[in-house]
Amino acid sequence: MSARIDVHLLTLDEPTEWREACIASLAGAPIRLHLLPGIPGRVGRARAAGFARGTLPLVSFVDPDDRYEAGAFALLADALDACPSAVLAYTDEALMDEQGRDTSVRRLAYSAFQHAHSASHVHGLIVMRRSAVDPVLTRIADLDAGADWLLTRLVARRGGVLHLPLV
Repeated sequence: MSARIDVHLLTLDEPTEWREACIASLAGAPIRLHLLPGIPGRVGRARAAGFARGTLPLVSFVDPDDRYEAGAFALLADALDACPSAVLAYTDEALMDEQGRDTSVRRLAYSAFQHAHSASHVHGLIVMRRSAVDPVLTRIADLDAGADWLLTRLVARRGGVLHLPLV
Protein backbone atom coordinates (compact mmCIF):
# COMPACT_ATOMS: atom_id res chain seq x y z
CA MET A 1 0.00 0.00 0.00
CA SER A 2 1.49 3.34 -0.98
CA ALA A 3 1.75 6.24 1.44
CA ARG A 4 -1.14 8.71 1.30
CA ILE A 5 -0.52 10.73 4.46
CA ASP A 6 2.60 12.39 5.89
CA VAL A 7 2.49 11.73 9.64
CA HIS A 8 4.88 13.10 12.23
CA LEU A 9 5.70 11.85 15.71
CA LEU A 10 7.33 14.27 18.14
CA THR A 11 9.56 12.60 20.72
CA LEU A 12 10.71 14.09 23.99
CA ASP A 13 11.16 12.29 27.28
CA GLU A 14 8.45 9.64 27.02
CA PRO A 15 9.29 6.05 27.94
CA THR A 16 10.88 4.20 25.02
CA GLU A 17 8.32 1.41 25.27
CA TRP A 18 5.47 3.91 24.73
CA ARG A 19 7.10 5.25 21.57
CA GLU A 20 7.83 1.73 20.29
CA ALA A 21 4.24 0.60 20.93
CA CYS A 22 2.89 3.68 19.17
CA ILE A 23 5.08 3.07 16.12
CA ALA A 24 4.19 -0.64 16.09
CA SER A 25 0.48 0.25 16.05
CA LEU A 26 1.02 2.13 12.78
CA ALA A 27 2.19 -0.97 10.86
CA GLY A 28 0.27 -1.30 7.63
CA ALA A 29 -1.09 2.26 7.66
CA PRO A 30 -0.81 4.14 4.34
CA ILE A 31 1.50 6.72 5.88
CA ARG A 32 5.00 8.12 5.62
CA LEU A 33 6.19 8.50 9.22
CA HIS A 34 8.54 11.34 10.20
CA LEU A 35 10.19 11.18 13.65
CA LEU A 36 11.26 14.54 15.05
CA PRO A 37 12.47 15.75 18.43
CA GLY A 38 9.94 17.74 20.40
CA ILE A 39 10.81 21.21 21.64
CA PRO A 40 10.18 21.67 25.37
CA GLY A 41 7.59 24.39 25.90
CA ARG A 42 7.07 24.86 22.14
CA VAL A 43 4.62 22.27 20.87
CA GLY A 44 3.46 24.65 18.12
CA ARG A 45 6.95 25.16 16.74
CA ALA A 46 7.65 21.42 16.84
CA ARG A 47 4.31 20.67 15.13
CA ALA A 48 5.09 23.21 12.40
CA ALA A 49 8.43 21.46 11.79
CA GLY A 50 6.63 18.13 11.64
CA PHE A 51 4.03 19.31 9.16
CA ALA A 52 6.83 20.75 7.00
CA ARG A 53 8.13 17.22 6.42
CA GLY A 54 7.00 15.45 3.30
CA THR A 55 4.97 16.46 0.29
CA LEU A 56 1.83 14.33 0.43
CA PRO A 57 -1.47 16.23 0.21
CA LEU A 58 -2.74 14.84 3.53
CA VAL A 59 -1.06 15.26 6.91
CA SER A 60 -1.50 14.01 10.44
CA PHE A 61 0.38 13.59 13.69
CA VAL A 62 0.59 10.87 16.29
CA ASP A 63 1.61 11.04 19.91
CA PRO A 64 3.93 8.51 21.56
CA ASP A 65 1.53 7.84 24.43
CA ASP A 66 -1.25 6.73 22.05
CA ARG A 67 -2.00 3.62 20.01
CA TYR A 68 -3.69 3.72 16.62
CA GLU A 69 -5.83 1.52 14.41
CA ALA A 70 -3.72 1.44 11.25
CA GLY A 71 -6.75 0.90 9.00
CA ALA A 72 -8.39 4.10 10.20
CA PHE A 73 -5.86 6.23 8.31
CA ALA A 74 -7.09 4.90 4.95
CA LEU A 75 -10.73 5.41 5.95
CA LEU A 76 -10.04 9.05 6.88
CA ALA A 77 -8.11 9.62 3.64
CA ASP A 78 -10.96 8.02 1.65
CA ALA A 79 -13.50 10.26 3.39
CA LEU A 80 -11.51 13.38 2.49
CA ASP A 81 -11.11 12.16 -1.11
CA ALA A 82 -14.88 11.67 -1.34
CA CYS A 83 -15.61 15.16 0.02
CA PRO A 84 -13.33 17.76 -1.62
CA SER A 85 -14.82 20.60 0.45
CA ALA A 86 -13.75 18.94 3.71
CA VAL A 87 -10.36 19.87 5.16
CA LEU A 88 -10.26 17.74 8.32
CA ALA A 89 -11.49 14.27 9.24
CA TYR A 90 -11.26 12.60 12.64
CA THR A 91 -12.41 9.52 14.54
CA ASP A 92 -13.74 8.64 17.95
CA GLU A 93 -11.23 7.42 20.50
CA ALA A 94 -10.93 4.83 23.23
CA LEU A 95 -9.37 5.82 26.54
CA MET A 96 -7.12 3.28 28.22
CA ASP A 97 -5.63 2.80 31.65
CA GLU A 98 -1.90 2.32 32.32
CA GLN A 99 -2.22 -1.41 31.62
CA GLY A 100 -3.65 -0.77 28.15
CA ARG A 101 -7.22 -1.78 29.01
CA ASP A 102 -10.03 0.25 27.47
CA THR A 103 -11.80 2.34 30.10
CA SER A 104 -14.26 4.23 27.88
CA VAL A 105 -14.94 5.38 24.35
CA ARG A 106 -15.37 9.04 23.43
CA ARG A 107 -17.89 9.40 20.60
CA LEU A 108 -17.87 12.98 19.46
CA ALA A 109 -19.93 13.90 16.40
CA TYR A 110 -18.70 17.26 15.13
CA SER A 111 -20.06 20.48 16.58
CA ALA A 112 -18.40 23.80 15.73
CA PHE A 113 -19.66 25.16 19.06
CA GLN A 114 -18.14 22.27 21.02
CA HIS A 115 -14.91 22.56 19.04
CA ALA A 116 -14.64 26.23 19.98
CA HIS A 117 -15.17 25.48 23.67
CA SER A 118 -13.40 22.15 24.23
CA ALA A 119 -9.81 21.29 23.42
CA SER A 120 -10.66 17.59 23.40
CA HIS A 121 -13.67 17.74 21.06
CA VAL A 122 -11.61 17.06 17.90
CA HIS A 123 -8.99 14.73 19.31
CA GLY A 124 -7.37 11.39 18.66
CA LEU A 125 -6.74 10.42 15.06
CA ILE A 126 -7.02 13.49 12.82
CA VAL A 127 -6.15 13.75 9.12
CA MET A 128 -6.07 17.14 7.41
CA ARG A 129 -5.36 18.59 4.00
CA ARG A 130 -1.86 20.06 3.79
CA SER A 131 -3.35 22.95 1.81
CA ALA A 132 -5.45 23.91 4.85
CA VAL A 133 -2.70 23.32 7.43
CA ASP A 134 0.24 25.15 5.84
CA PRO A 135 -1.34 28.64 5.84
CA VAL A 136 -2.11 28.54 9.59
CA LEU A 137 1.13 27.13 11.01
CA THR A 138 2.57 30.55 11.84
CA ARG A 139 -0.42 31.11 14.15
CA ILE A 140 0.54 28.17 16.39
CA ALA A 141 4.34 28.47 16.32
CA ASP A 142 4.63 30.33 19.64
CA LEU A 143 2.18 28.13 21.54
CA ASP A 144 2.73 25.21 23.84
CA ALA A 145 -0.48 24.06 25.51
CA GLY A 146 -3.37 24.53 23.13
CA ALA A 147 -1.34 24.40 19.90
CA ASP A 148 -3.14 21.32 18.57
CA TRP A 149 -6.54 22.71 19.54
CA LEU A 150 -5.92 26.06 17.84
CA LEU A 151 -4.55 24.28 14.78
CA THR A 152 -7.68 22.16 14.34
CA ARG A 153 -9.92 25.18 14.92
CA LEU A 154 -8.07 27.27 12.32
CA VAL A 155 -8.11 24.41 9.81
CA ALA A 156 -11.85 23.82 10.42
CA ARG A 157 -12.54 27.43 9.42
CA ARG A 158 -11.11 26.69 5.97
CA GLY A 159 -13.67 24.01 5.01
CA GLY A 160 -15.78 21.12 6.19
CA VAL A 161 -15.07 18.74 9.05
CA LEU A 162 -15.85 15.04 8.83
CA HIS A 163 -16.37 12.79 11.83
CA LEU A 164 -16.04 9.05 11.27
CA PRO A 165 -17.79 7.13 14.05
CA LEU A 166 -15.07 4.54 14.49
CA VAL A 167 -12.44 4.08 17.17
